[in-house]
Amino acid sequence: MMRGTTTLVVGALLALQVLHVRAQPAGTAPSVLTDALVFHGSELKGTEHVDVYVAVPYQILQFEAHDARYASRLTARIAVRDSIGRRLADTTIARSVIVDTYAESQGSTGKTETVVARLQLKPGSYRREITVTDGFSHREYATTDTLVVPDLTITPAISSLMYVREIEQRGDRFKIAPYVGHTIWSGETMLFTFFEVYSDELNITAAFSWNVTASDGRSLGKGVGDPVKLDRRSSQHFLPLRPLERALPGSYTLTVNMHPVSGGIVDTSTSLASRTRRYLVPRSSENAMVTDLSLAVRQLIYVAEQDELDVITGSTNDADRQYRFEEFWKRHDPTPKSVRNEAYEEYYSRIETANRRFKSYTEGWLTDMGRVYIIYGEPGNIERFNSSNGISTVVRWTYGNSLTFNFEDNTGFGDYRLRAPLPPNAKFEYRR
Repeated sequence: MMRGTTTLVVGALLALQVLHVRAQPAGTAPSVLTDALVFHGSELKGTEHVDVYVAVPYQILQFEAHDARYASRLTARIAVRDSIGRRLADTTIARSVIVDTYAESQGSTGKTETVVARLQLKPGSYRREITVTDGFSHREYATTDTLVVPDLTITPAISSLMYVREIEQRGDRFKIAPYVGHTIWSGETMLFTFFEVYSDELNITAAFSWNVTASDGRSLGKGVGDPVKLDRRSSQHFLPLRPLERALPGSYTLTVNMHPVSGGIVDTSTSLASRTRRYLVPRSSENAMVTDLSLAVRQLIYVAEQDELDVITGSTNDADRQYRFEEFWKRHDPTPKSVRNEAYEEYYSRIETANRRFKSYTEGWLTDMGRVYIIYGEPGNIERFNSSNGISTVVRWTYGNSLTFNFEDNTGFGDYRLRAPLPPNAKFEYRR
């Protein structure tokens, strides 16, 4: 889709209008998102509908200026092979993307260009191959994954589970904003799961439960929906997912079960049908680039005040520490209405650069040069000369506001130390 919406037929009942697909949050390495959902109702006997989603974040595309706007183009090739490597499906879809501003082309809105292909496949296990090619840069992004198609003719049966973050019903149509893939980027966004149910037995009453569990069986959250009457062979359902506790980063499993209802009582001990899918929680939507939370908190010393650090480090568990870390960066977000936190991105980008450029006897971010670089950024001018004693080397950094820092290496091994201490209130401040 371009800037509007795309109408998709899911299953055989009604149309779903896809608003837009959420891209990765700021700080992550952008990549192509893929998903495959299986529904019953194929026109070909013995096969099932397989909807393959490919979501391409704007920031991985090359845009070019065109008539005061910015344009890009791409192709998405979707192929499916069986267990012995025979190609059973192969389709290529071309798209053009036009946005109004340069910021949009760099992913400031979090939007993706979403391609959907509908295939008909027999029940079984397949290999899914997806290649996205940028029309201007010719760069390719390729992914390969296993695709399992269940037999939905054995009823009652539940289709694949789709993650949805927005639902709006208009008559017999639904507008949805799906998540593509298994990763749930935000624990604060209301999340639903959409699925279809197939039953040869009509006019029965059933209820659906959900449970998100860790590998050790611990439940992150669970619930049971209201009883519903199944008066058609195929029906569509949504369940709100409300985790009961904050999820630590990791891999979980969502399970949806169908239960019998008798006399208004749901028998949750009996499952008539079941379906599962992965539920991945990344480090967070605010700081996915952080792989070591303890280190990331220590590195806040150049931006946070001591009382702010005490609040974060005073937490008694990782989940709460993660939450306080995210809240700190939300308070420093210069554009809170956008999906990006430019201050966070700039700060940890400078730390990474400092580690590459200024490592000495310690990590680059802990050196004097690293500290100045993280707080003030790239100097406007750099001078290098011998000191008056003719032994040590001096490097002078000058910034646009005539602020000057002199670093001296008395060892000859690149261990540059500040000749004068930094101002006591020197802290990183994001500037556009």
